[in-house]
Amino acid sequence: MVEKMKKLIFVLLLILFALSVNAQGVSSLNQDQLNLALKKSQNLLGTGATVTVVGTVTGIVGLVMYFNGLTGISSSNNYSGIDDNFNKSMKGVIVGLVGGGVACIGLPLWIMGAINKNEIEIALVKFNPKGSTSINGIGLKIRF
Repeated sequence: MVEKMKKLIFVLLLILFALSVNAQGVSSLNQDQLNLALKKSQNLLGTGATVTVVGTVTGIVGLVMYFNGLTGISSSNNYSGIDDNFNKSMKGVIVGLVGGGVACIGLPLWIMGAINKNEIEIALVKFNPKGSTSINGIGLKIRF
């Protein structure tokens, strides 16, 4: 009973710590820090998209291998052919599961990168007031 309570308290403390770190957000950062965070979130978004696409393609290849092995099993007349095709279909299952797992890892990365990028872009708007245009720190400001 005491061990379960210790584990529960430890998990609750970890959750509290994660929420407190996440609560800081992007509102307290200056423009240079926001630009750096924007680049990191764009990298995360690109990495997540790449990992998701690679995982999806690998999963599809696994499915094709699986069904190719199944058609070989049904058309084979000797036992050694059945074993070979069964091994091919099992390899297809393994490749498909690995591909699906990789896609499941990449999808949250992709989503987190997109959400962070949007939040940072919104926070960067306050550094560019209306009526001003600026490119890399060189700007033109017109007031009437």
